[in-house]
This record gives sequence, structure tokens and C-alpha cells, in this order.
Amino acid sequence: MLKDFSVEIVRTTIVQSPVPTKDCTLKGSNIDLTVPALSPGHFFVHKAVQDKTYQEMATSIKKALSQTLVLFYPVAGRFIISHNGEPEIECNNQGVPFIEAEADASIKDLDFSQPSLSVAKLTPTRHPLQGESPRSVPVLAVQVTRMKCDGIVVSCCFDHRIVDGISSCILFNAWTEAARGLSFSITPCFQRSLINPRQPLHAAALPEIDSHYMALPFSALTHTHPLQPQIGRIYHLDALTLLQLQALANKTEAKPRVGKPITKMEAVSAYIWKVFARAQALSCSEATRIGIPIDGRAYLNLPPSYFGNAIAIPFKESYAEDILEQPLSEIAEIVRNVICASTNSEYFRSVVDWVEEKRPAAILARVYGEEGSALVVSSGVRIPLYEFDLGCGKPAFSSAYFPWGGTAGYVMLQASPLGDGNMVVYMHMAEKHLDAIETDPEFLFVRANRMNFWYQ
Repeated sequence: MLKDFSVEIVRTTIVQSPVPTKDCTLKGSNIDLTVPALSPGHFFVHKAVQDKTYQEMATSIKKALSQTLVLFYPVAGRFIISHNGEPEIECNNQGVPFIEAEADASIKDLDFSQPSLSVAKLTPTRHPLQGESPRSVPVLAVQVTRMKCDGIVVSCCFDHRIVDGISSCILFNAWTEAARGLSFSITPCFQRSLINPRQPLHAAALPEIDSHYMALPFSALTHTHPLQPQIGRIYHLDALTLLQLQALANKTEAKPRVGKPITKMEAVSAYIWKVFARAQALSCSEATRIGIPIDGRAYLNLPPSYFGNAIAIPFKESYAEDILEQPLSEIAEIVRNVICASTNSEYFRSVVDWVEEKRPAAILARVYGEEGSALVVSSGVRIPLYEFDLGCGKPAFSSAYFPWGGTAGYVMLQASPLGDGNMVVYMHMAEKHLDAIETDPEFLFVRANRMNFWYQ
């Protein structure tokens, strides 16, 4: 694998809607206000297309994005911080930065299982553009990089304060439809009033909300930098091993399990939490936390086309001794309880009311807003990554790239290009902890580069 390579920016253009769009300000919902200023990214690796040149593909992707912005007009806007300290979007069709680049390496030369060394150079950054206000930032940035083998890597990053995983899927699907000359199958909904607080407020109805979130004055915000360098690595979990993990998580020695079986997501989350705690060499009396992002669209009565954040991040704290010494079935039960306690309308409505009581303030999920051992495990396995065809074929490989400045570990579970229940696992945490996990005799994942997805 090539350890170093360079990328040259050939041109940067601004992609706008070809027709006038709604000129307005989109304020964040109370759920949007719980999301920190992060730029989650996603990349798609495409091998060479025989009947299209790089320029034809880049032009097609750009044109399809322009058509998509007609419906997704806030994505062409600019994020600003309002006078009260809260973020909002100026919907003004200022456009999406679209970067065309060339790399002096072939796809087969790169190790996409180490995105901090490879994808980082192929991913754009969101920053104020020359000639624009220094207080405004694009919502989305896109980069299309031509590789020496004539394959391409399409990478983009969003502002998380408007986009969660399902929202990005809605956009990708529409972008794909435009690229294929199809009519849009869905019209996005930006109606933030659907998440208005109740009157009167009932935030105190669920005391756990106060333990799941924290409110700070904006002046108290600081950028946290991990004591240990954090990097991303991408692994593969085969379907058979996943089923074995699920069976182990459902195996109880004391008494038969009551209720529904532990799911694959619950089993994998419990397993990763255990090896993560062991990698940190925690003492028995130290605490460790796990947070599970929960999609609240169904519990907030939102339409499937709602474009914005609809997630909550409940968590559970346990002594390391319990996580290190208990069987997987007991740890999976903790994960299940985290999920079950929040998958209801009252939980999400209470979050909305709680935020309303604290405004204006910086709202943070405690699981990654406080120091100490913490892990966030998110599931995107239902997002059809390998159905997204932007006119250059379906990707050979795709995954998240989600660097952040917090101290918590972050894990994203995604679909594998093999399908059939196989899984790709993106993990972002301190490098020494990833190294310790990989040498753990019970570690079951393999580096994604061993699967030959992008260079066979």
C-alpha cells in the first residue's frame, strides 16, 4: 500500500440551483440545537468507467447536484450564528463548493481502511469562501478526485447541524435520481415547526433528560482536543461472525431470555464497548459510557422526507468491572435498555421541551460532552450505499469519514459491498486504543483492505 501521495486541486466551482429558490432563513429546531458543529463526511470509491472520461463524469455529477439543489435549497445556503448565539441557515442559493482534483496514485495503491491517511486527502473542508462573509460557512462541500487508474473518489462533508444520517440518505438518493435522468421520488420537508415544544412545557416529566444532556453558556464553549491523537480505521465484519455474536448475546446462563431476542446492532454495540473498555485498561472502579443515537422521526410524527436532525443520544454509564467481567448477554441487555428507554414519543418530546427551557445555550449530549471513557455507536446499515449511482456506476466501496475533536470514541455500522448481512465498521478513537483493540485475542473484525474491495 502506498503510504503517501499528493492531491492537486484542479479547479473549484460553485454549484447553484439553476432556477431561483426560496430566499429565507431556516432556524434550527430544538433537536438541531443539540448537535455540535461537526462535519461528517462520506466517500464513494469508483473504479474506472470504460465509456466515460473523468471530465464527463465530473460534469455529470455537478449537473445532477445542481438539479438536486432546486428541491434541497437550504443545502446551497450558508450557516451563520445568529445574534443569540444559535446557528441558522441563510437560504440564498450561494451554492455548494465543488472541487475537482487529481491524485498521483491509483485506487489500488491506497488503503481506504485507514481513512485518516487516505480519505483525509480526498475530502473537502467546509470553510468561509473567498469574497463571502467570514461568518458564513457552506452547508455542503463536494470533491471529485481523479485517480491515476482513471477511477474516481467522490467525497463530501455536511454540516451536522442540518443533516443526520437519514437526511444525507434522502439527499444522496435524489442526487442519484437526477444523475440517472429520473424524476425525484421524494420532496424534502424542512418544516421545523413540526418539532415545536409543547405548551405548556413538560421537560421535567422525564428526569433522565437532565442526565443525558447538558446546557452551557456559549461563552463557556471550548474546542476539546483529545489527549491522544484520534484516527479512523475501517473494518469488515462477516455475516457468519455477526450471527455468532448475536447468538452469544442471546445466550443466558441463569434464566431464559424474556421478550424479543437481542438484535445484531445491540450485540455488536455491546461487543465493541467491551473491547473498547479493555483497550483503555480501565480500573474496575472507573466508569465507562455508551451512547446510542436514536432516530426519532416515528416518535415525533415526522414525515419520512423530513430533512434535518431527528436524533437523540441517550447513554448509560457502568463501572468498567461490569463491562469487562460480565458475559456479552448482560452487556447487550444494558445496550437494549438504553434504546428501549428512548424509543417513544414522550422521550423525544421531553428533549424538545428541555432544550426550550435552556435556550439560548449550547446544548451537548453528555456522553461526548464530558471527559472519561465514552463510546458512541451509530447504525447506518439500512442506508443503501451501494445503490447510489451518480452516473459513474455503483461504488466498489463506501464508508463514513467522521473526524471530530471530542474525546469519546465513535463507531458507525454500515452495509458491506458484499451485502447478505455483512457489515462495514468505521471506528474513530485514540490510535493507541485502536492498536490495542486489534491485538485483543477476542477481536473478530478484519481490516477492510484485506477484503480487496477496491483493488481486486
